[in-house]
Order: sequence, then C-alpha cells, then structure tokens
Amino acid sequence: MAIRNPLHLPRIEEEDISILLKALKDILHGMLVEEKRADTSIRHVLRNGAYSAEQRSLIVESGYAMLRTWEILKHAPWKAEPKPLHYVALWFTLSGGTIPEELRARYIPQEIDALITHCEMTIEEKGIFAFFPDWFTERCIKEIGKDLWHDIAMSQIAEPRVFLRTNTLICNRETLIDALAKHHIKAIAIPVNDIGIEIASSDKIFTTDVFRKGMFEMQDIASQMIAPMLQALPGQRIIDACAGEGGKTLHISAMMQNKGRLIAMDIHEYKLEELKRRARRAGAWNIETRLITSSKDIKKLKSSADAVLIDAPCSGTGVLKRNPDTLMKKSNASIDELIDIQNQLLESYSSMVKPGGSLVYASCSILPSEGEDRISHFLASEKGQNWTLDESRRWCPAKDGFDGFYGARLRRSP
Repeated sequence: MAIRNPLHLPRIEEEDISILLKALKDILHGMLVEEKRADTSIRHVLRNGAYSAEQRSLIVESGYAMLRTWEILKHAPWKAEPKPLHYVALWFTLSGGTIPEELRARYIPQEIDALITHCEMTIEEKGIFAFFPDWFTERCIKEIGKDLWHDIAMSQIAEPRVFLRTNTLICNRETLIDALAKHHIKAIAIPVNDIGIEIASSDKIFTTDVFRKGMFEMQDIASQMIAPMLQALPGQRIIDACAGEGGKTLHISAMMQNKGRLIAMDIHEYKLEELKRRARRAGAWNIETRLITSSKDIKKLKSSADAVLIDAPCSGTGVLKRNPDTLMKKSNASIDELIDIQNQLLESYSSMVKPGGSLVYASCSILPSEGEDRISHFLASEKGQNWTLDESRRWCPAKDGFDGFYGARLRRSP
C-alpha cells in the first residue's frame, strides 16, 4: 500500500477514493487557508475523522506524495484560482488514479486534460528538477553542482525510510529489537552506530508498550550522529542551545547517563513544554529547560559549559522528503536571512563554552552556505580567533541514504 513515488498511486479500493480525496482536500485547506504546517494539518484531519488503520496510512502517504509534486501542481495553467480540491484531483489523476463517474462533476476541473498534458510536458522537459522551485535548483547548482543536486533531488522525492534511536537510558539495541519483534515489527540494526535501527513502517509503532516505556525515539541516522560529536560525558555541564522539542537533547542525556547537568534552551516555550513531556517518557531526569527571552540569558552562562550544541535554524533542505512543504514558503531571501541568524548564533552562543571546551554546530541543510561556509566565516571572524576545527562532516542523502546534515566540532583554546 506504500507510495514509493509521488506520481505512483497504490492500489486503492473504489470505496476509499472519496474518503481519500476529501481528506487530502482538508489537508490542503489547512495548509493554504489556515497556514498550518503539513504535519499539523495531517494530524488535525486524522484526529477529526473516523478512519481505519489502512485508510489513515493511505491518507498520510498520499498527502506527503501530493506535496512532493506541489511545484508541478501550482504552476499548471489553471483558468481560474484553483481550490484545494482541484489540486487534489489533478495530482490524483496525474498519478494514474481514476475518479468514479459519480464524483467527477464534483472533483474534476473542466480543463483537467490540458492541465495533465502541461504537467507531463513540464516533467519531460525538466526531469527531476520539475519537482522543485527554479530558484532553489539554481541555488543548488551554484552551491553543489548540477550532478550532485540531481542525485539529491532524486532521493528527496522518495518516501523516507523509518529509523529509530535506542534510548540507552532504558535498554540496548538488541533488547529493543526483541521487544519490537513481539509486536511483529521487524527491526534491522544500522551498522554506522550501536543505537540505530530501521523498521519498514511506523504504522503500529506508537501504539506499542515499547513506545510507552520510552525505549526509542524516532530519529534519522544522520541526526543520531550529531549529539556524539559533543563527546559528552557523565557529570559534565552541557548546553543544547537550540533544543526545540528535544530530539538531540534526549540523546545527549542518554550519553551522559543522566549524570551531570544538561541545559536545554530555546526561544519557543511550547517546544520546551513538549521536550519536558518527551523527557518524562524517556526517563531523562538531568535536563533543565530555559526559555531564551533576551541576550542576558546567554550572558549568564558565559564560559560555563563543557560543550554547547547549536542545532541551528536552517532551510531544512536536508529533510525535504520528510517535510515536502518546506520550500512552499521559502525563497533565496529567506535562506539568506537564516544564514545571518546562523552567524549571530555562532558568535553569541560560543561564549557559553569554557576554555578548552567544545562547540558543535549542526544544520539539516544540503547547502554549504548553511554548513561549511558558516564555520569558515566564524573561524575567520574576531570571535573565532580562539577556536580551532576538530571535526567537520557532511551526510548526503544521495550517498548515505540518510537525511542531509552537516556537523562540525570546534575547540576553544584553553
């Protein structure tokens, strides 16, 4: 039933077509009219509908597949301003679906044949680049080259793989694999570390006692590789300066074996509240949350941490297949604004590191302008004169099979 290509439909029972089309219409309405994020809109639709497990899976996978084709759908030559339902019908039909006759008058735009022809010609002309905005393709070609961008683009329209991180505060990887097997969930160990596993689908995972006991967190393998760059030890004082909802914070806590002090900071209080909830489930008790309200909150922690993590706000272009709505509201200008913020964070948050301590900078972006270039810029600045580069690594979706990430560890002079 899984959709492996945004223009390839699974086998759908005819009685489910109307349910699917309405759900997808509601998802798009939530995004386009109510300005919700894709994941938020999808959760809202599922929460307010009576769907079977198979229908829920179909709606989620179809929703993300449709969003991966958004650039093609929105540039079709619509005669009038299209409604969310029209976009859904175009994607469904373009992907090989057949809408039953009794639904056609309601769902199908009159110009559907011309729209499909235009979309097919666009795909034939641009190939994989048709799925992405022209401005973004131009930027990628400039920064990483056409061949590499082509390969990454191919990886980013595929359905993402499902990875879990073992919560070592509660169990080891072998115990987790055995626990999942009791629920008939096959898990495969990922050899690049000793905590990562892959499962075929997340459909059942959150209803199991394995989840309720906090034995795992859903986290891509590349993301799992960032926290270890801190080289955090039990008893140390560590700061996660852009903690968000705490995916990497919980990993750091496990590395510290719940010993020492882990300060999780963010500018959004609602994210820190979610972090607290996740920490309780994971049994991570050494985490202290702090809301950043001004620069004073950073100055109070000057030269206090053995290590600081800056998981920087970025374009999110390394995780497009997980968040295909990312580029819908992005532009060259908005990415440049994020780059300015990244520079400011490196300059400001690095002050919290003790002499001899380490700073890890990470971004889930495929763009060097948000990774390697930011580290070079910092090291060349006045603030960076007392720092050296210990390690720099990039994970490429096309080469590694994981999300696109960049990570660097810097060392402050003693």
